[in-house]
Amino acid sequence: QAPRSFGFNRPGNPPRLGMKIEDTEDGNGVKVLDVEPGSAAEKAGLKKDDIITGVNGEKIKDVYDLRSRIEDSADRNDYKITAKRHNQETDFEVHIPKVLKSIHI
Repeated sequence: QAPRSFGFNRPGNPPRLGMKIEDTEDGNGVKVLDVEPGSAAEKAGLKKDDIITGVNGEKIKDVYDLRSRIEDSADRNDYKITAKRHNQETDFEVHIPKVLKSIHI
């Protein structure tokens, strides 16, 4: 299965974290394939090859599970991402700045 890229920031879609991820073979999380420079994920400290195992205290099995947890989050600007790096779990606080609307009237 091709890796899924979570690069969207349109109304109704989850906020853009700035990562490309794929399922793990054992179904216990998702592997970070790439982190975009300057993204919310990079600013939080997430890196390529991290294995995301949880979002906001809930376990993650695959990319669809991660997407669902992000979409269903009550707070769409702040996420606690739990990830393994070198077999050690760490929590990362991911903050997505609110998109401010402006118009000329």
